[in-house]
Amino acid sequence: MSYPDEDGRYGPAARAVPPSVPPHQYPPEGVPPDTPVPASDAIRPEDPAAPAIAATEDPRLGLEVGRFWAGALATVVVCALIGLVAAFLLTDVFDLELQPPPDFFGSGSNLVIWTVVGALFALIASIVLHLLVMSTPRPRTFFGWVVALGTVILAAAPFAGDFEVVPATLSALVWIIIGVATWSLLTGVLGRTLVRRQR
Repeated sequence: MSYPDEDGRYGPAARAVPPSVPPHQYPPEGVPPDTPVPASDAIRPEDPAAPAIAATEDPRLGLEVGRFWAGALATVVVCALIGLVAAFLLTDVFDLELQPPPDFFGSGSNLVIWTVVGALFALIASIVLHLLVMSTPRPRTFFGWVVALGTVILAAAPFAGDFEVVPATLSALVWIIIGVATWSLLTGVLGRTLVRRQR
């Protein structure tokens, strides 16, 4: 036996009745209907564009490695330019002498030597900072001491042995500028790439 639809028609012409609405899903027993779902229990979709975060010594914090090393490479470029500009201004513009660091690459040019040592100083400092973040509880403090001591040693090196006062003093000044720039730039990069990890 067939029954008419809502418009009184029989058979195939009858309008299809929409599927029934699923029953309302009630919360478990003992939970009021209007209780909000805790944020920790909510399902959060994974963000495929989220940056890679490396674990640190502090389980609450993580390091955005990609952004950190982008800032570190920018610091390397800046420190290389500091060495280049300082050597150019002091030797070529003001016609002063600089006591250059050892020429490990045999370039024979003060401009090249100071450019390379500025870049190497910043690169080594970046590696040290990354290792300190991974292993120590207060990486900024330890990093500040490491950079300060390294800068003091390099600034005092021109005064070792036989030296001339003006070239040695100018070389020490260039090292101090490179050390301060390295410390300020890398600690600023760390402040923007050290993030709180989601539990």
